Amino acid sequence: MKRQILLIQVALLLFFSPLRVWAGEGRIFTLWPLVDYRQDEQLDYVSVNALGPFLKYERKGEEREFGLRPLYFHAAEPAEGIGYSEYLYPLATRKREPDLSYFQGLHLLNYDFGSRENGSGNEFSLFPFLFYGRTEDRGSYFAFFPLGGKIYDLFGRDEIRFALFPAYSQTRKKGTTITNLLWPVFARVSGEDESGLKVWPLFGTAEKQGVYRKRFYLWPIFFRYDLQLDTANPMYRRAIFPLFVGEESPQLSSRTYLWPFFSHREDRRKDYEEWNFPWPLFRIAHGTFMESVRFLPIYANERTGSQYKRWYLWPVYKIEETRTDLLERRRDRVLYFLYSDIRERVLEEDTPHKREVSLWPLFTYKRFRGVSHFHTLSLLEPFFPENRGIERNWSPLWRLYQRKWDTQGNEVSSLLWNLYWKERRADDLAMEVFPLFRYQQQAGELLDWQLLKGLFRYRSDSEGKKVYFLFLPWGIGSHVDATKTEG
Repeated sequence: MKRQILLIQVALLLFFSPLRVWAGEGRIFTLWPLVDYRQDEQLDYVSVNALGPFLKYERKGEEREFGLRPLYFHAAEPAEGIGYSEYLYPLATRKREPDLSYFQGLHLLNYDFGSRENGSGNEFSLFPFLFYGRTEDRGSYFAFFPLGGKIYDLFGRDEIRFALFPAYSQTRKKGTTITNLLWPVFARVSGEDESGLKVWPLFGTAEKQGVYRKRFYLWPIFFRYDLQLDTANPMYRRAIFPLFVGEESPQLSSRTYLWPFFSHREDRRKDYEEWNFPWPLFRIAHGTFMESVRFLPIYANERTGSQYKRWYLWPVYKIEETRTDLLERRRDRVLYFLYSDIRERVLEEDTPHKREVSLWPLFTYKRFRGVSHFHTLSLLEPFFPENRGIERNWSPLWRLYQRKWDTQGNEVSSLLWNLYWKERRADDLAMEVFPLFRYQQQAGELLDWQLLKGLFRYRSDSEGKKVYFLFLPWGIGSHVDATKTEG
């Protein structure tokens, strides 16, 4: 059942966008640009667009969508208790599910409440001032910055406490406690077999027996770190910055002299060696994991794992490739986003998997699994490819023309938000140029043809063939004998 629903949703996305409902199986009413109404009873589908691209309502079975572009978008499945909203995307979003309620605004105002089984974090924050939440093992927490409070499991720490920050603060992580006075000047480190003291930037020292030793003087000029001493890969870092920065371990050797002018790195775990002089302009590397020849801005040819990059006259022309046992992907770019050409091929498939070409700000062309889509203009899509929020809230505002088609002969086109539209499915065809004429044929036979929204109209249906004049509801023509038809 879920697979059937998914197939129906894909079909609706491809061929039943705001410019799509097949006229032969439903009803269409247009009064451009005020309203565009389309209904398909067979698919239980209704679409209403008003004021061109600005107002949208769409129903697909139990699903509902409403948009007031670009201010607001809402999608819901009332029967399932599911709702999703966007406010002037990407400024704010809201999601509602059974036992879950989530909201974020500018990623500064966030709340997330509900059952943890549904992924809820049970927290509220108005960054950087208010923090509230509940944890299963330690209960609730609250903080009002900079006055005081406590926070759990945030900013990479298990616990944070503070009062009149930066006067006093304390953090805990994996058994290590750091107490700060006048952060970041004075700090004390404590824990099991662990101690330390810092007077920044003059000096600092910290040690955990058998695990690490850290020293710095006149930070960041002099520092000496011995890390991961309890593992098979102890790491030793030394620095007299910027004269020398070094790192040594059984898996890695790294030296930098007069940063960033010269550096050498040997990664024995990934089996490659690298020289930079200076970084990031000139690089030479070779090995199993990495191969690189870089002389920017003239030329670069690099491989890191399965990723390949080539630059010519940076930033004029760049090629990015991915080669794996399953997928091959290549992207050609001119001046970053001015022109982009993406090609993907699944090695098990005979036909190309995906193609996407963009020329900012003129157009974007996409082909995915046999379905092609072309639209102009293309203002944000080259910068944010595959961004559904941009597609829903912004893209329809500047898509003066768009066309979708597949390899089976299905096609749908729209110019100026359905001032002109055309739909083709095999031998069925419907089109309109508002308000001049409208045309519809099914299985190659003419069904409906009208001028000036019905000033003159010809129609052929199950009741016969008729000609209408001057918008009158009755016509002149032949009738089909129902008795003979039944016989």
